[in-house]
Amino acid sequence: MIISKFGGTSLSTADRIKILCKITEKGLDKRPILVVSAVSGVTDVLLDATFSLKNKPLSITKIRKIHNQLIKDLFNVKKQKEVSKYVDLKLNEVSRLLCKENYKKAEVDNIIAYGEIISSYIVTQALETFGIKAQQVVANNLIVTDDNFGSAEFLPALTQKKVIDVLEPITKKNIVPVVTGFMGSTKDGQITTLGRGGSDYSAAIIGFCLKASEVQIWTDVDGIFTADPKIAKNAKLLQQVSYKEASELAAFGAKVLHPRTIKPAIKAGIPVRVLNTLKPEGKGTLICDKPDLQNPITAISYKRKISLVNIYSTEMLFSKGFLARIFKEFAKHNISVDLVSVSEVSVSVTLENDENLDAGIKSLSKFSSVSSNKNLGMVSLIGEGIVTSSSTIRR
Repeated sequence: MIISKFGGTSLSTADRIKILCKITEKGLDKRPILVVSAVSGVTDVLLDATFSLKNKPLSITKIRKIHNQLIKDLFNVKKQKEVSKYVDLKLNEVSRLLCKENYKKAEVDNIIAYGEIISSYIVTQALETFGIKAQQVVANNLIVTDDNFGSAEFLPALTQKKVIDVLEPITKKNIVPVVTGFMGSTKDGQITTLGRGGSDYSAAIIGFCLKASEVQIWTDVDGIFTADPKIAKNAKLLQQVSYKEASELAAFGAKVLHPRTIKPAIKAGIPVRVLNTLKPEGKGTLICDKPDLQNPITAISYKRKISLVNIYSTEMLFSKGFLARIFKEFAKHNISVDLVSVSEVSVSVTLENDENLDAGIKSLSKFSSVSSNKNLGMVSLIGEGIVTSSSTIRR
């Protein structure tokens, strides 16, 4: 069994959806399960609509136009009416939800999840038109999460039972499930999302639950490169990287994977392969436990809009538990730390999301001197061989 995730750019035109159908047809003997993102740009439009009621009419019109073009290019006239009817139904639901100015995070999750609900239906119908038996599966019936709306974490035991109960009967009938990526639900049924780019994570979660032979991430690049090929023209495609390297690359700026994708794959020992929808004959990049590593440095990644927080206190000198006190404050304000540098009397940390930073600094200032800098950049060298190569460090 393989889990094949197709991102928004892989669904952005009728031609690309047709390629998706051909890729699926070619792999039918592997009992594929598809996980799909919203069509490229749709989630952003839905999100914009939650910021202001004035954006609502324009947003609904724009989303309808995007999907209507796909429907027109994919289906005959009779099928167009059927699929358009479904899209209109879902957009009417969205329109009813967009009824005020300010939304709680749970309400935003409920609204932006419609991008995947609509795209999964269109892909299902395209596969059927292609002669492939398929069934839409909305992931709130599969993936059970905590209530951290906007960046929810799945609950393994509850999710695994649901995934097995729902998906295995479908695949045993030689039907291809088309699962909505990015979304799940709490134990009491509230819609949640897994964070931007979370469809990768959805695919890895399903792969973990079903002990799949491989998770495939189909995107618009050939795989993982030694650097961002848009910036470094001499960047080279990597045939293999380790789980650890892929995790670090995702966490420190490489946009080809969702940062949490690798975690379920590591637990289950499942290889992950990054592939290009537009070059389906390519081998992509294989992410596995023990790749054939050629160099101590595998790749270079970068991140923008980083915040640096410096914490200084003489109380740190020869004391025990001071660091725990600092990180307790970060945890209390739901602040995730990327990097840490520690001296005898100071701690410096970097953060990607500074949403709650001001409140965190206020708490830290009660027992230390705190300063911060925002909108910085960070360049990272990634490679399992770095720590064992003193010559690399000296360079």
